[in-house]
Amino acid sequence: GTRDRVRDYLQQHLSQIKLIEPEGTYLLWLDCREMGMSDKQLKDFFVRQAGVGLSPGAMFGTEGSGHMRMNIGAPRSVIMQALENISNALRT
Repeated sequence: GTRDRVRDYLQQHLSQIKLIEPEGTYLLWLDCREMGMSDKQLKDFFVRQAGVGLSPGAMFGTEGSGHMRMNIGAPRSVIMQALENISNALRT
């Protein structure tokens, strides 16, 4: 259910971030290439501006460049707040 909520939120509020459909895991890959940021800028944006600790995709190899990994193994309210934080940071 949380995965579906993340997908819906991204589609409705954060269209520049695309969910790569997982195969039944609580780790989601987010394609952030449309944000137009380098891997370092992505990490800084998510951690410093949005206050959300996602894992940079680049740390998993060159294929991960431009992506972030989100762990949704937390209460749904925490995940939804993280998405709102990202949305708010993009507006500033």
